[in-house]
Amino acid sequence: MDRFNDLEILIDSQYPIICIETHEEARAEDIVAGICENMGLPFFHWVATEGVTRRGEPQAVYKTKSAMEALNFVSSSSLEAVYLLKDLHCYLENSVTVRKLRDICHVFRQKRKSLILTAPNFDIPPELAKDVVFFELSLPCAEELKKLVIQVVRSVSKRRNVAVEIDVATERKLVQCLQGLTLNEAERVLTRAIVQDGKLAADDLPLILSAKKQKISQSGLIEFFPHQEKFDDIGGQNNLKDWLNLRKDAFSEEAKRFGIDPPRGVLLLGIQGCGKSLMAKGIAQAWELPLLRLDTGSLYSKFIGETESNVREAIRLAESLAPVVLWIDEIEKAFTAPSGSDADGGVSARLLGTFLSWMQEKKAPVFVVATANNISLLPPELLRKGRFDEIFFVDLPETQERAEIFRLHLQRRKRDPAAFNLQALATAAEGFSGAEIEQGIVSALYSAFSGRRKLTTDDILQELKGTRPLSLTMKEKIDQMRRWAEGRTVSAA
Repeated sequence: MDRFNDLEILIDSQYPIICIETHEEARAEDIVAGICENMGLPFFHWVATEGVTRRGEPQAVYKTKSAMEALNFVSSSSLEAVYLLKDLHCYLENSVTVRKLRDICHVFRQKRKSLILTAPNFDIPPELAKDVVFFELSLPCAEELKKLVIQVVRSVSKRRNVAVEIDVATERKLVQCLQGLTLNEAERVLTRAIVQDGKLAADDLPLILSAKKQKISQSGLIEFFPHQEKFDDIGGQNNLKDWLNLRKDAFSEEAKRFGIDPPRGVLLLGIQGCGKSLMAKGIAQAWELPLLRLDTGSLYSKFIGETESNVREAIRLAESLAPVVLWIDEIEKAFTAPSGSDADGGVSARLLGTFLSWMQEKKAPVFVVATANNISLLPPELLRKGRFDEIFFVDLPETQERAEIFRLHLQRRKRDPAAFNLQALATAAEGFSGAEIEQGIVSALYSAFSGRRKLTTDDILQELKGTRPLSLTMKEKIDQMRRWAEGRTVSAA
């Protein structure tokens, strides 16, 4: 119950109306009931199909089915108690209901009574705005999910034989797979996994993970991202790789006991096409963590307050899935107004403030990998020490790094790198980014295929010769980026 201490404080502080936005109304009811038991307060709950019922009693109070009847009972009751009303938000457009709630607020301020409203979302009328406080019901923790696994196994066992084939390590992975789901969602996917083959075992983990991926993606804010790239598949950036390898086990229990704080994240600045996004995927693969991609475009909404709500929801989802790698691509676009600092009514500034506060204070093991191509758009607050563990500058690859990039891309396309003059290719590709090198190989493959012949070094050299890389077309901008990065960032190479 410690996780819900803040809710107990709100009740004990005599806040007249507490709103809990959640789809888990049954869980919310159980939590509030537990708090009331701990505080020695009677607990009543109302639902329109039954009326007002006192916890532990079989019958509802007579004539309390309608919302107004329920509110009349709540206001007239002499008991100091907590009253939980489900779906009252449907009646908040009624002026009489709003007036009654305002009357209740006046009475409840003088007594040890609280009215708790639960609903998936609320649109609080302005008349009540100053009397309402919101409480965020966090998703189930690991302990709650462990208990749920036992409950589901027992429940299904009443109908059929169930074999439980999980050890301590598998149980830990199972709970991690379930994190980010509500109790109802976790119960459904667990039941499905057990019923499918009559057992709960390690081979059920992919099914559970798939269900979670689908659920998280439905939010439209965050998506699970496949990460097959390894550090060895990324040419160059050895300094960054060494830094990351040093922190590979920093999220482990052993590291925690050793006194190590989980790393916050890195900001990767630099020239586009040089592997910043690949590195985000490589980190998740190397650290054996899920990779989440934050869709910054989906955060913005035309409705007042919804943008800030979206970023809080995205953060909540990421933390519920921790430990995890959270990838924010082109972060400069997320926190910059389209034209001028106040062009969006200050929404981007508030969004940035919410994000920076979280980065500064977060305790959950969420490792943020933010990438940026346009340094000039980055808010100065984002670059301050303490936000990210380190800021790396990703420059165009040097000769040996280019040779390594050629080798990797040729191998990926089932070609033997030894059959090519990698040094000649690396020299010819001076000033090319990794993406431009890859495109040179792709174009050369088309040429070779059209002539039905083997790919050769000359084919690639010919394509490189006809390409004008970014280092030429954007020379002034790249030079400016390099000057800015000097002394402000650490080289990734």
